[in-house]
Amino acid sequence: MNTLSATAPRLNPELLLQILDLPVSFHRCLVPITGSVTAALLLSQAICTAQEADPTLNGWFSKSQDEWGEETGLSRWEQETARRVLREAGFLEEQRFGMPAKLWYRVCPERVWRALQERAAALTPR
Repeated sequence: MNTLSATAPRLNPELLLQILDLPVSFHRCLVPITGSVTAALLLSQAICTAQEADPTLNGWFSKSQDEWGEETGLSRWEQETARRVLREAGFLEEQRFGMPAKLWYRVCPERVWRALQERAAALTPR
């Protein structure tokens, strides 16, 4: 008899829901323009967060490393690499504000839109 099967919990709907938690989804069209699944995931989350942010903040929102990790599943190093990629591409701005200083972000939607249009034009047969 297999002792592992005798002690392992049975997979039931409640356990399955706990294991699966919340899904992490992102806009697949952002992968080619960012060159990275992790950058596309972070940018997708940033776009969603910016849409829900206080309109008086002119697109700026603050999010901690732990919040990014909780929402995306990305490690600190994956976040830092993705943020660097997004900053260099002009898709994301970062600023430190406040006392104590917190990192604030702003998506550059015009730059994202332009990159998507360029990608679509490159794929269109002439």
